[in-house]
Amino acid sequence: MVIGPVVYAVAGVMIGRKILHGRVQEGHNDVCVPIFLNAGVLFAVLLGFMVVAVWESYDTAKTTAATEATALVPLYRAAGNLPPEAATKIREITREYIHEVIEDEWPMQASTGQPSSKARKGIGDFYRTFGDGTISTQVKKDFPLSCSVVMQAITEVSTDRNKRNLEANESVPTVMWCAILGGALVIISMSFVIYMERPLPHFIMAGLMAFLIGLLLFSCLILSQPFRGPIAISPESFEKTLIVLDDVDRGN
Repeated sequence: MVIGPVVYAVAGVMIGRKILHGRVQEGHNDVCVPIFLNAGVLFAVLLGFMVVAVWESYDTAKTTAATEATALVPLYRAAGNLPPEAATKIREITREYIHEVIEDEWPMQASTGQPSSKARKGIGDFYRTFGDGTISTQVKKDFPLSCSVVMQAITEVSTDRNKRNLEANESVPTVMWCAILGGALVIISMSFVIYMERPLPHFIMAGLMAFLIGLLLFSCLILSQPFRGPIAISPESFEKTLIVLDDVDRGN
């Protein structure tokens, strides 16, 4: 995506100069340059909008993952206010869920963008503790506030997980890619018809412009899939949550 536009620009300038050589009339650039500048401004607005949009999407996905991980800590702490059997069960499920997200779901999202069935079952296990007798009706009567806090924390984790899974599958619409790639092709092609007496500056300026456009398009591509690629969001926030849970078990 970066080298291709540069090669296209240099080759296009070379061919364009051969075609225009000896055929350029006075005022040629006076007509071409304003048109080129107007098209460049329109393309810059479109490209800038796309870069900002994909960055915001990437940042939102990163924030959602961190929010989900941090929400597990209050859940783990709140479980300590329940009777020992229920508290131990909730805390076991919490740790199992974190390990499933790190070891199973994250690699799946990086490769296919799909959530893990094991992690999905882990979320279901939280809710099942309120229906399988782990948290009995008597416990709900004796500890209504604690049960309410735990249930609220579970709901928050579940909501954040759903958001993360949706954001893992989000991508730039095809129509936007068509518009931005078409615009890049037009802008680079328009640099072919601007004539300069010396060829080297012409090659350098067209190549640099194409390089910059390709670099920004590449940035959009890798940012458009937040859980894949060289700058994919890592499960670091969940790994840090495990450290915090160890501190909670030690009474900190």
